[in-house]
Amino acid sequence: MADTVSEPSAASQLLQQHIAADSHRVTIEDAEDEELHKPVASADASTSEPKPSWVEPISTKAAGKQKAQEPTGLDTQSHELFPELGGPKAKATAGVAPIWSAKTNVNGKTNGTSPVNGTPRTSAPASGVTTPTGPGLHGPPSLSIPGRNVETLFLEPQHVLARNQLKRPLPDILKDLNRKSRANINMSTLGNGKLKFEASGPQDLALQALKDLVNQIGTKQSVKVSIPHSARAHIIGKGGSTIKSLQEKSGARIQLPKVEDNQTPADDDEDGTIDVLIEGNALSAATARDAILKIAGERAANVNTRVKGIPAEFYPFIAGPKNSLVHKLEEDNGVQIRVPPHQAWSSQPPSVPAPGQNPVFIPAQNDNHIQLAGERAAVQAARAEIERHVEELRRKLALEQLSIQRGRHQFIIGDRGIPMDQFFEDTGCAIILPNDEEDDSVTIVGPPDHIQAGLDRAMDLAMNMQCSNIDISRFHRQAPGGAAAHARNVTRYLRQRKEIERLEKMYNVHFNTPFTEEGALPWELYSRDGKNAIRAQSEIKGLVDSHPPARMANVAVDPFFHSYIRNEVQPRVRQDYRVHLVVPEASEANAPLLLVYEGPSSPESYQIPRSQPSQADVSEMQKFLQEARAHIRDLVSQQEALTSASLDVPQKFHDKLRKFIKKEQENRAANKIPVRVSSLGTTVNIRGPSSAVESLAAKCEAFIEQEKADEKERGFILEFEFPQKFANHLIGKGGSNIRELREKFDVDIQVHDGKVELKGPKAKAEVAKAHILALGRQLQDETTHILKIDPKFHRELIGAQGGQINRLQTRYKVLIFFPRTAKTAKDDDSAEATSDAGKPRRQQAPDEVIVRGPKKGADEARDELLSLLQYLRDNSFGATISVQQKQVPSLIGSGGAVLDQLRQATGAKIDVPSSREATDGLVEIQIKGTKTQVAAAKKLLEEKKAIYDDTVTKTIDVDRKYHKTLIGAGGSNLRDIVVKAGGSDDRRELARAIQFPKQDADGSTIKVEGRTDVVDKIIAQIQSFVSERDSQVTEVLEVPQEKHRSLIGRGGDVKRGLESQFKVSIDIPRQGSSQTGVKIVGQSTDVEKAKAHIETLIKEQQGETVQIPRAFHHAIANNGQIFRKLKSDNHVTVDHAGHAIPAKPVVSDNTRVDGGALPLITDDAEAIADVHSWNVVEQTSAEEGEIPWVLRGSAENIEKAKKVIDFALEQAKKQTATGYLILPDPKTYRYVIGQGGSKVNAIRKQSGCKITVPRDQAKGEAIEVVGSKEGVEKAKELILVAVREGVNSSKQPRD
Repeated sequence: MADTVSEPSAASQLLQQHIAADSHRVTIEDAEDEELHKPVASADASTSEPKPSWVEPISTKAAGKQKAQEPTGLDTQSHELFPELGGPKAKATAGVAPIWSAKTNVNGKTNGTSPVNGTPRTSAPASGVTTPTGPGLHGPPSLSIPGRNVETLFLEPQHVLARNQLKRPLPDILKDLNRKSRANINMSTLGNGKLKFEASGPQDLALQALKDLVNQIGTKQSVKVSIPHSARAHIIGKGGSTIKSLQEKSGARIQLPKVEDNQTPADDDEDGTIDVLIEGNALSAATARDAILKIAGERAANVNTRVKGIPAEFYPFIAGPKNSLVHKLEEDNGVQIRVPPHQAWSSQPPSVPAPGQNPVFIPAQNDNHIQLAGERAAVQAARAEIERHVEELRRKLALEQLSIQRGRHQFIIGDRGIPMDQFFEDTGCAIILPNDEEDDSVTIVGPPDHIQAGLDRAMDLAMNMQCSNIDISRFHRQAPGGAAAHARNVTRYLRQRKEIERLEKMYNVHFNTPFTEEGALPWELYSRDGKNAIRAQSEIKGLVDSHPPARMANVAVDPFFHSYIRNEVQPRVRQDYRVHLVVPEASEANAPLLLVYEGPSSPESYQIPRSQPSQADVSEMQKFLQEARAHIRDLVSQQEALTSASLDVPQKFHDKLRKFIKKEQENRAANKIPVRVSSLGTTVNIRGPSSAVESLAAKCEAFIEQEKADEKERGFILEFEFPQKFANHLIGKGGSNIRELREKFDVDIQVHDGKVELKGPKAKAEVAKAHILALGRQLQDETTHILKIDPKFHRELIGAQGGQINRLQTRYKVLIFFPRTAKTAKDDDSAEATSDAGKPRRQQAPDEVIVRGPKKGADEARDELLSLLQYLRDNSFGATISVQQKQVPSLIGSGGAVLDQLRQATGAKIDVPSSREATDGLVEIQIKGTKTQVAAAKKLLEEKKAIYDDTVTKTIDVDRKYHKTLIGAGGSNLRDIVVKAGGSDDRRELARAIQFPKQDADGSTIKVEGRTDVVDKIIAQIQSFVSERDSQVTEVLEVPQEKHRSLIGRGGDVKRGLESQFKVSIDIPRQGSSQTGVKIVGQSTDVEKAKAHIETLIKEQQGETVQIPRAFHHAIANNGQIFRKLKSDNHVTVDHAGHAIPAKPVVSDNTRVDGGALPLITDDAEAIADVHSWNVVEQTSAEEGEIPWVLRGSAENIEKAKKVIDFALEQAKKQTATGYLILPDPKTYRYVIGQGGSKVNAIRKQSGCKITVPRDQAKGEAIEVVGSKEGVEKAKELILVAVREGVNSSKQPRD
């Protein structure tokens, strides 16, 4: 593609003109004297008038085209066709437009304004209608008479209706106007039939009288005025306000073309034009034209343009490093420049040129162009500079390419590489990477002396990553359908589940996971850290191992059903069959539907497994996968056969057809799958179930035929009256209602001056007319209510974001207007409806709310508003309390807890302002609600305020050794001190009342905060507490270790009771420490009492010691059962006088014969008991010596306890063996236990052994039998007999 420029642009030409202009130096003689009278131009002099400021000088090429054009339509610049107000023209002017001006005014100055500049650029002849001008421009100055004002109007014969078209003779019309108006109009006839009208009187009345005259006698004219496309919005104004105001002031009708009827200008720099059509008499058309040109001239001084034809590869060089060149260009020219960021990835990289030739670059496409904004001349100068730079780049830039592995491209530029801007700053070159997966070329563009640096930098970035391949197909080589196909399934699933993305973030690596229709290719793993790569590989292996072929299945489904399956079927399959569906994306439409078993957990909580499933899991997977696959196939098979249909639809009907099809699809039955519609050129393709396709195709054909028929009637115009006061209702806010009507009835609708014009097919226009007239009749019933509402209630009536008022307006179809305030709140915006565009609404008083709409709706809306107002009045009592800013956090509480509690307790609305709104350290708390609620909230807040105002902070130094005691267990002492002083027992209040220094901080100062009287009492209690501690004494009482337990009690209850009773602190050595001294701390008298009481306890609890061999300690204790039995049956406690308890014997893990597996379950009832595992272990103990058992209780009970212990010792000596019996079927263990344990108790009695049946038999645990060797064997036989009997009885039929 050639990229040269055939001719310089307008910007370049303008720059050359500026350079050429430097040769002419303007002197004072060259300047025109504005005070001298200007000569009158000839009739065709209008072509040399200066043009509006927004019109550019036309190029030579364009000028040639203009000469060849034949004039068409009206020459609105001709004085022959359109009149102006003003004095008479010079005689040299053959046919001048009627003009009007004031001959004099009270100040002796001429009225009116100077003519506008020239004619706009347009394909049609330029308009010549001008605004009113002063008399000095059209003839000799008139005599100025103080106090008298005369307005003059000249009309050509062709601008006056013929006599037979006038309703009355012209003199009668003048008499009637003079009678009705305070101005007096005189008429005289000049040469060539020209009429002169002079109106004397106040200026505004004189002008209005002349306007009324022309309205009655003037002919209708049509004028086209060309304006810049960018000025269109300013001519229309917000909501059409500007154009309506222009029409009202001028009396002409102004029409602008629709946006969709105008194509975007081909060259944005030329700022294309649109034609504005003005209809009216000569006077109104002239006034409207000049007003439009004035607006266009003001708005077109600035331009916003695009520079096209520049290759995107040049953008970094134009912008410069860090946009330095652009910033300089902006500063030099005073414009704004936006250079699009260069995109490194391209679908069409430039090609390497032949040796000795410059590379060819393709201009940027779409909207990817440089944008300039600013004053027109400055923009043109900046554009010329950019184009000069571009031409220089075309000559100087070079291009080189090299091949780099496709997977490494991502590490050059982008998220995993470096930014494009940094690459350009480092190398002075631009880089281009291909989008094509098959292309591995990297292109470097830059000056020849920088190209090598760019190539080296690209290679360094690409090769800085370590790459390793992972062939996941090798983990399941025997997969049905092939290892590569299964690897593809795993890859698709892990991609869709974003598991690969998670690994990339966790280990800072990147995976490239390519696959084709045949299967997955080896994964590429890129990493800068080899250790992370190894970790990622290890986790990938676990993921692949945990997803064997048994966990996945494929179902071939037509791509048509993919969207339906994704939206409708997938959630149900996951819930009913525990199967996740991977639906192919559009890029892989030919891939099968993938089913992956995930289990019963919810999709949100599902964690992808990392280990191989068990055989039982595999069976479950297969079952659910088969059911899910069958379910999907059934759903698809139940659908109709798929078919396609093609329609040839003209391009202009595509948009309407698209809307029609969308509406038809929305109306389909819920259980029907929507058809798919696509278009290529003029062909529209429909694919789906046959009946749906046939039905929709038939409807579409009928629709297109109807549109073609309607197209022939698009020129039909239907006009009818519509009340102007309801025009705003018909148009709607921002034109929303009229757009909806245009869409609904497919006709163009224009509303103007009490008339509605419909343009479109006759039938549709008639229907639209009936609808609009019905709307007008409905609006005729409109009623307006003015409600007096105190402004303080307005905000709450409007609601947040106007929600409440919008709801009323929608429900009752009314408009509700609240008065505007000097500072419009955001919440009020939506409720501020406007009146008819261009018409100022009656000024509302601050307390007025207007409800306007149909009578019934307006009445109901008024009643509801008043009901809301009454509710607000009843619930809008208020009060204000000023509190110190520092108190606000305590009133709010943690997370607003205190404030919420206050609101719930009182029911009032309490608003606490932020600290930023404080004044002089005070904040105003607002309370709203009912009278009772406000009073209750105010009372509570005042109480809190009084407490806070009376709050003081004092400190007291207390030795840190007393801090722990002051706090007490769980803060008990601290709570007692505060409550006794009159403070609160609330946890937060306690933490604030007494504050201790942190453990890691120095100092011993305690801070006390609260009301003065409470703080004083707390400090007094602390001082008393410290004083008592200072006078305390400490005594140590020797107590044998075996009696320590009795002083502690169960859970320490005895110790706590003693401390509370005698007001002392007791410290008992830990068991096993071999210490016997018990420390008692307190007042001397209290210590003596406690000491005497403890000595009494020791004497009363004298016990007897029994020595037990350590080897039999645990056998006798039987896990502590004997101790509990002695205490409950004989009231005797046992301790060991501080001796260490022997280690518990370790139970052998080898409970099965030869460490074998569990016995197999058999269906033979007779053989069940014989198929078992039995292992006997001889009991041995390494413990030597004896351990004391100290028995405490009455002498009689101790004797009984000794007999129990002796018997248990004899039994323990006989328990020399332990047998472990495992049955094949866990269900048979219940036969060993029997009903209520009867069977196992009987076996224990017969064998003399201790038998323990495990609770969880399913884990294969053994029945433990402890006793003599002979007893163990006997117990085993009795257990097997019980099992046989139980199995046989279960097989017998029941009666």
